[in-house]
Amino acid sequence: MSAGPKLREHLRSLRELGCIVSGYRGAVTLHHCHGGSLREFGQLRGVAMKTSDWLQIPLAWEMHVGTQGIDVIGVETWEKQFGSQVSYLEDVSWRLGYSVFRLAGLSWPPLAAL
Repeated sequence: MSAGPKLREHLRSLRELGCIVSGYRGAVTLHHCHGGSLREFGQLRGVAMKTSDWLQIPLAWEMHVGTQGIDVIGVETWEKQFGSQVSYLEDVSWRLGYSVFRLAGLSWPPLAAL
């Protein structure tokens, strides 16, 4: 994998992927991954705190804040229905050709998994 882009380029590339869950190719929103499967990285956040800007996945509005949205039904429920945020971050890394985990300053695989 290459060294990686600047954050602005990364965010543009994420939007160009379309929804990582449904494949929807229209306008997407970017979700800061948190909780659930991100806990194994020690990525815990308090109220009004976000995780690294590198740890985002592109989601169709419905999957982000609509009735099926991760921010509506909750991370644990959403991950049970649609898959882990970590697996989507891995998919994003693979598609873009660089590790979003490394750019966020995280080890992969997570140390807790070793």
